[in-house]
Amino acid sequence: MKSGFKGRFGKGKAKGAQTQPRKPPRRRPIRRSQVISPFGIGAINDFRNDEALMCAGLDQWFPDGAAPDPALVVNEERLEARLGCSHFRKPPDFGEGEGSPKVKIPHVRFPLWHYCPRCFRMGKTTIFGGQPQCTECKSKAGHGRRMIPVRIVAICEHGHIEDFPFQNWIGCACSDADRNLFFEAGRSAASLAGIKISCDNCKKTRSLAGSFDKDALTGYKQCGGAQPWLGRETGVTTCGQALQTVQRGGANVYFPLVTSSIYIPPTRTAESDLIARVLDNPTVWRTLTSVTVDGKVPKDVCTAIAGVYQVDADALGKAVAARLAGSAALVVATTEEEFRKQEYDVLRSGGGRPQDDLFVERIEGSRYGWLGRFVTGIGLVRKLRETRVHVGFSRLMPQTDRGDPAVQPLGIADTIDWLPAIEVRGEGIFVELRADAIEEWLKDGVAGKRVRPLIGGYNHKRVERRLAERPVDARFIMIQTLAHALIKELTFTCGYGSSSLRERLYCSIENPKQPMNGFLIYTASGDSEGTLGGLVAQAAPGRFETLVHDALARASWCSNDPVCMESPDGGAFSSNLAACHSCVLLPETSCEEGNRLLDRALLAGTFDDPDVGFFRDLDFSWAQ
Repeated sequence: MKSGFKGRFGKGKAKGAQTQPRKPPRRRPIRRSQVISPFGIGAINDFRNDEALMCAGLDQWFPDGAAPDPALVVNEERLEARLGCSHFRKPPDFGEGEGSPKVKIPHVRFPLWHYCPRCFRMGKTTIFGGQPQCTECKSKAGHGRRMIPVRIVAICEHGHIEDFPFQNWIGCACSDADRNLFFEAGRSAASLAGIKISCDNCKKTRSLAGSFDKDALTGYKQCGGAQPWLGRETGVTTCGQALQTVQRGGANVYFPLVTSSIYIPPTRTAESDLIARVLDNPTVWRTLTSVTVDGKVPKDVCTAIAGVYQVDADALGKAVAARLAGSAALVVATTEEEFRKQEYDVLRSGGGRPQDDLFVERIEGSRYGWLGRFVTGIGLVRKLRETRVHVGFSRLMPQTDRGDPAVQPLGIADTIDWLPAIEVRGEGIFVELRADAIEEWLKDGVAGKRVRPLIGGYNHKRVERRLAERPVDARFIMIQTLAHALIKELTFTCGYGSSSLRERLYCSIENPKQPMNGFLIYTASGDSEGTLGGLVAQAAPGRFETLVHDALARASWCSNDPVCMESPDGGAFSSNLAACHSCVLLPETSCEEGNRLLDRALLAGTFDDPDVGFFRDLDFSWAQ
């Protein structure tokens, strides 16, 4: 995939700077999955040749308004209903071969301020302009030396971003035509005090010392509501929030909001394999659903399509009616927990066919020996399809609610009824824990007492950062820690790296009337054929018990003990107890909670109190 940007070239250049002339487009490769996260719309991407670009909004992805290639359309009924979209689209994939599509992901230039690495002269371009060149410093070829983007930008809590106000910071009142700024870095000190901003016209100068302090820009400039990814160099309305100085590549500059869903196939009792393949064709299904009358497809339309694909017209009509009935009966989940409950019910009951995108074989917990005391059943998820949708982003503070005003939109036009998404296929292991065993464990209150200060401190930190409290409990922490321990163990037994395995938690914390006590460990890759079954094979009876026992044994003793086990807090938000990288922490791409809310003591107990662990009756002395 390549990125590209369109629009006007270079106004607003400074003295000694010129806009780079048009040249053949550079190669700026981005993987399709990276456009969803972490280099999605609104993110600053650093490319070769010291070039920084920002992924543009959806309005410019298909500017001609033509229908997208059917191969790019992704349908996921549950997620479409929840997000209010008609469909999703994969980011276009740029091809180099003859006859391949030449669609590029549009980018704009940001930050706008650049400086010459040789003479430190600054120049400013536009979001649609080229990379500035310093006319005072000639390269060996006789051209102006290419300027590089400045390292710092300014953002606000509402998700806007703009250039650091260099002129305001040094007190320069020169006009755009008269200013002559310099960005002199690293001359007197390696800290911010060693970076001097000066104007050769008005002789004002100042270092960047203190510019990263909270409210450092108060009194110099307030947020103007700029949205460069939407083509808005200045805001439509003034935001008025305080600006915060950050490094352009800092972790707090961009927090993508990605919503995912495990595909649940509709009931297909009236379908043969041949008819299922016909109806799985996106073009056929769109044709059928576009001509419905009172929720039914006319018989002559079914007959025509049956003739094209040489299938029985009556059987096709019944299959279409069954699918439409299933779609009509689809319950739109209003919360994340309700959304997960739909998946949980399907995973725990099993079902599906090898031809479907979800095929689960359920095995009762009684077939797993001693483990049957703790699990109700195990789901061998031989096939699954996950849809990951980019719905927005925030800056400075991560947000999880799409309706939050701090979450920035991906486009301007109200007519955009789609969002960028990718489909990934893989396999997994679903574990459903026994509710009665959990209740028995929690009955004496020992586990709850241990994690109560942790949960209180975690929610206190969330409130301080203007996030809502979460009613998590010892059960939630235990379930997530068990998933982490199993992922760690699976990396030794099935050959997957820990970063290629993911967890998906099913734990009811808001609605106890709809209990969920389980988790899914799965691997999902972009390959259309999914994976090869190595993960599912570990969940077979006779093997999975050993896997769980070894995972718990490793979790019962850490190489950093007793420091790890006796740690009062750790991790982001001080939200972990006994958890470190030597025992249960995972790559953050694998954990839904960002490696928060973990405590391995809830699995096997502590040295002084073994009863605090859910698996307290098991012997792990060999591991110690």
